[in-house]
Amino acid sequence: MPSDFNKIIYALPKFSRRDYISLMQTLETIMGFDSSDEAKFRFHVLEVFYASGWSAVKLAFPNLKRATLYRWKKAYESSGKRLNSLVPKSTKPKKVRFMQTPPSVYSLIKSLRLKYPRMGKAKIKRFVDEFCKEVGIETLAQSTIGKVIKRNNLFFAGKGRGRKARPNSGKTRVKGTPKASDTKPGYIQLDGVKFYYLGRYYYFLTAVDIVTKQAWVKLVPSLKSKHTAKILTEIIQTSWYKLHTIQTDNGSEFELFFEEAVKESNLIHLWNYPKSPKSTAYVERFNWTYTR
Repeated sequence: MPSDFNKIIYALPKFSRRDYISLMQTLETIMGFDSSDEAKFRFHVLEVFYASGWSAVKLAFPNLKRATLYRWKKAYESSGKRLNSLVPKSTKPKKVRFMQTPPSVYSLIKSLRLKYPRMGKAKIKRFVDEFCKEVGIETLAQSTIGKVIKRNNLFFAGKGRGRKARPNSGKTRVKGTPKASDTKPGYIQLDGVKFYYLGRYYYFLTAVDIVTKQAWVKLVPSLKSKHTAKILTEIIQTSWYKLHTIQTDNGSEFELFFEEAVKESNLIHLWNYPKSPKSTAYVERFNWTYTR
């Protein structure tokens, strides 16, 4: 196949630079013409005109104006009868209006977006209204402020910044609830519950031994670490087995006084990962049961 192809290439006549340019222009004309249905229609009308004159065109296309036909004819013939000349030109005005924003108002919008990258056009409008009222100029519409932000690319928040890396807190975290068969009694999951009933909030601290299913519930004034420290003491005193591990979520009620009580009792304190309630599935299931 390659040898046959080379024979064909060498058999072609040699083109001069002028012939090559002419060939490229012809191809460009055909390609532009071929992609335009309107240009094909105009060429068809001109063929009818050249063959039979205006009367035949009027009979075949009664809605076509004579001036329009002659405008197509002039463009076609003045280009050397290039088909590409029949492709409709852009109707966009040569002179278009540009939105002009007062420099002082633009500077205000830009400074607000720089300081508060996620401030939207609705909030920015309040500042613009007050500023324009103060200096005595016409204010901008909310949609106009949006256009100013978009056209001038006043976007400074960015997707690549992401969240700041959290410092290592030294907490030992677990991804899931261990199987009861893989541990021994004394593994406690502890949680705080906020419950609304008859016009007021009630606060409960709940705990479950994941092996024996022994459970504790205590009503407390608030979810603070001093109350969780007290219920931990009660759990240690009333548990059927000696405690060895406490697992909690990341609530503030399990810090400070509670953490001190855990250390004094020589217990292991395990934490969930943020937004992972399934990690304390036993106590969460217990909470669901008694709140229903």
